[in-house]
Amino acid sequence: MINKAEDILAIANFVKKTQLRYGNPTGIDPKDLSEWSKGLGLKKRGETIFYAGMYPYMGYAETALMLEYVVKKNGLEFSTLLNWLDKAKYLGYEKNMKDLIRIIRSPVARLGSIAGISSDVLKTLREIAGGVEERVALYENFLRKGVKLLMNGGIDFAYLGEDEPDSGVVLHTFGFLDKFKDHALKVSEKLKSLGVKRIITMDPISGIVFKLFYPTFVNDFNFDVRHIVEVLKPKERMDIVGQVVYHDPCFLARHWKLTEEPRNLMRGAGFKVIDPTNNRDKTRCDGGATEYQDPIGSVRQSQIRLNELISTGEKNVVTSCPACLMLFRVGNYFSKDDAKIMDIVEVLNGGD
Repeated sequence: MINKAEDILAIANFVKKTQLRYGNPTGIDPKDLSEWSKGLGLKKRGETIFYAGMYPYMGYAETALMLEYVVKKNGLEFSTLLNWLDKAKYLGYEKNMKDLIRIIRSPVARLGSIAGISSDVLKTLREIAGGVEERVALYENFLRKGVKLLMNGGIDFAYLGEDEPDSGVVLHTFGFLDKFKDHALKVSEKLKSLGVKRIITMDPISGIVFKLFYPTFVNDFNFDVRHIVEVLKPKERMDIVGQVVYHDPCFLARHWKLTEEPRNLMRGAGFKVIDPTNNRDKTRCDGGATEYQDPIGSVRQSQIRLNELISTGEKNVVTSCPACLMLFRVGNYFSKDDAKIMDIVEVLNGGD
């Protein structure tokens, strides 16, 4: 299906307005985004911080991508769903990703027939929206496992919690560069005011935003930014406890040039690591960055890459980027493959 320019612009403006109003692209309260850290005993201030990045809201982003994919597959425009939100504001709904999912789960969604959405499509949308909590919990669990690895490695760090600022990457992705610059300046000042000097993250996209994008917009943005795979130290383990196939995220392999570090860590955890066709800095894109402008094309690209990975004969697929995880999970869902999509921190925690 052709993605109409008007629909793409509607999506871009929806994301921009949400980011500018709420400080993140989903419309979720920062307190809720930091809920995953409860009970971990993390200090809130320090020169070195753990940056959660996109992980806390990826369950919502994944759900939104699935919804948009179904809408587009059925010949509808995503702006149809956005129009629901405009009309539902009188019922207490706000125009953001969180409330879009909430309204689809509500009895109000049954009015979708007025907008030309069939009962079968509406049923599918409601089923997808109903799984959002499970998806949110999955990504939050990845964060807890990542933090556990850092703590067990004796690394001293803090987590800013609800004070953690979003990188604003969506503004850059959609080309709102003036807004991105304004946001980057505010984030830089906030991090400096909190005494931050070093950033450790599991999210290579947010990490590269800080490492490469911010310095072109912000003077003296000289924070030391590290991905978790270059902070953790490989163990020396001789026995093999499992086998995985690894996908190199574009941001980690091409921009950060970290390709051997994740492999060495997994081998040290006792896993045999299989390389697919197109690996390391020649990795194949899994459809990222265009998922909301062209969900059908993006999901199809994720399925092409996923097929490359599982054609090795190994269905335990590992990567180290929240966007790659999302795209593989969505591609796997709609192709009905039985691949197991894993974050590298799961493997480093013994495969659990």
